[in-house]
Formats: sequence, structure tokens, C-alpha cells
Amino acid sequence: MAGNPIEIVHVVAMDNQHCIGVDNQLPWHIPADLQHFKQITQGGVIVMGRKTFDSLGRLLPNRSHWVLTRQTDWQHDGVHVRQNVEDLLTDAAQDAIARGQSSVYVIGGGELFHLTLPFADRLEITHVDLDVRGEAHYPEIPNDWTLDPDPFFDRSTLIDEKSGISFRFETYRKTIG
Repeated sequence: MAGNPIEIVHVVAMDNQHCIGVDNQLPWHIPADLQHFKQITQGGVIVMGRKTFDSLGRLLPNRSHWVLTRQTDWQHDGVHVRQNVEDLLTDAAQDAIARGQSSVYVIGGGELFHLTLPFADRLEITHVDLDVRGEAHYPEIPNDWTLDPDPFFDRSTLIDEKSGISFRFETYRKTIG
């Protein structure tokens, strides 16, 4: 991945305890977060683990799909499969370049987020103000990451009208030097 012109971006929603999944599903339904996810990843290259792909239940429109799995015989129409994280990211990056894209989006699950965090350049995190008991978690954000100082980015807390759940969108970048 060294010298790669492609940015590796994590796109994730997590609760106060970094929970991202319960029974292989999102533990909340926040339409604004789903729209945010769509806006970020639309037309791009998305990378995920097999369980995350299975939880989607389908290909997401207008995106190239890459899946990491230990199952050497697993396949799905329209999905590129790799068994090694470096191959996954390298090949997905080549796909992004061929599509004229500048980013590869890692969308889950917990294990893949842990494996790819050392390669990531940016984190697009939806912080959900809940405490959920689940089995999938996002890793702790290391100290060499900082909240994006963009003064035009609205970090205010939002509230989902239907559920009453409060949340906010934040962007983190790896600190250089």
C-alpha cells in the first residue's frame, strides 16, 4: 500500500461504547445516517467483510463491492473476493483508480475495521448517543488521529425525529508527523 494515491476511508456509525453491530445488524435505524453513508460511498469502491456483505442482503447500487473472507470457496455475483487484507486494499485501490475515484471506503465489520485501521487515512464516523450491548465494535481511535478542524463542517448534535436518537457526524484524519 506504500505510495498509494488512494485514500482509505472508514465509514462507520458507532455508539458511546464503540458498538457497531448486534446479531450482524445495525443496532439502530437513523435515516439521516443511512443517507450520509450513501452520499459518501455513492459511485465508489466499498470494502467489507463477508458477514457485513451478508447483512446487506444485496449489492448496493452504483458501487464496486470487495469482500474479505477466509472462505476460499465463497463467491457472489458482482463481488470481488480476497482472503488477504493487503491484497484486498491494493486491488480495491486499483479498481478505484480505474474508476477515476480517489478513495476506497471500508464499511465494516468490526474485524475488518481493526485490520485496516493502520492503512486508513480518514475516518467518517457517526457517533450515536446510545449504549448498546453488541458483539461488533469499532476499535479505539489512536492518539495519532485528530478531529477535522474544518470550520465549515457542522458537528452539531442532530436528533432523529422518529426514534429520538441523538447523533453527530465527525471526520477524523491521521496526524502527519
